Amino acid sequence: MNEKTARVMDKAAPSWGVCDFEALRSRLIDCRAKSRLPENAKRVITAVFPYLLSEENYENSNISKYAVVSDYHTVINSRLQKAVEELQELFPDDKFVTFTDNSPIPEVSAALLSGLGVMGENSLFIHEKYGTYVFIGEIVTTLPLECTGSEVKFCARCGKCREACPTHAIGDRGPDPSKCLSAINQKKGELTPEEEKLIKDSGCAWGCDICQTVCPMNRKAALSEIKEFIESAVPRVESGCEISGRAYEWRGKKVIERNIAILEKD
Repeated sequence: MNEKTARVMDKAAPSWGVCDFEALRSRLIDCRAKSRLPENAKRVITAVFPYLLSEENYENSNISKYAVVSDYHTVINSRLQKAVEELQELFPDDKFVTFTDNSPIPEVSAALLSGLGVMGENSLFIHEKYGTYVFIGEIVTTLPLECTGSEVKFCARCGKCREACPTHAIGDRGPDPSKCLSAINQKKGELTPEEEKLIKDSGCAWGCDICQTVCPMNRKAALSEIKEFIESAVPRVESGCEISGRAYEWRGKKVIERNIAILEKD
């Protein structure tokens, strides 16, 4: 691995790896951001950003752990953009383009092919050090860096996530995203009585961590050292609360207010 590249990426992300762009070409996601891919792309630098905080940060929480910290898009974009600026100075003849979430790159596949972890039975990426509690960002480049991985590996499929899922969303062929409680409590409009009961029973106004909580590979997951996440923890949402700069802002106030009202019902 190029030492200059390593120094830049080590500053940007606690963990990162590189995979061959060609290995992902057939899996590219059709989206507007696809047009930003550089011509003659050769590699994908996959960066992992852990968000798990110490237990006191989740006291009396009613949202998923990923939503407790500030909006990860802003944090990751800022860090990766700084990395790109430095890389561009080092390699002026090459191109570097960042992506986060709204990306043509299938992020879990990129992380797996970069040798950073394994695929869980719930289809979540499980990092070797930070478990499932990670966000993923990418830098697509024309620079032919040395790849750090090449094959997809899987968890032991112990079945604990499948057994614990309150909506039975995880089947033999993987999860059904439409059945996931996280998808249900992010839906707009009215919910069915069954859906409202699921939210009420979960105690969660946004997202769901159940399949992650029971995962044996998360038992010793390392805590995040990312300053932006540590200093921005808001573990609980209340009616009328400020949603700006949070992971649930994109859905609008109506959805989160509806879910809070469901949780407060007798």
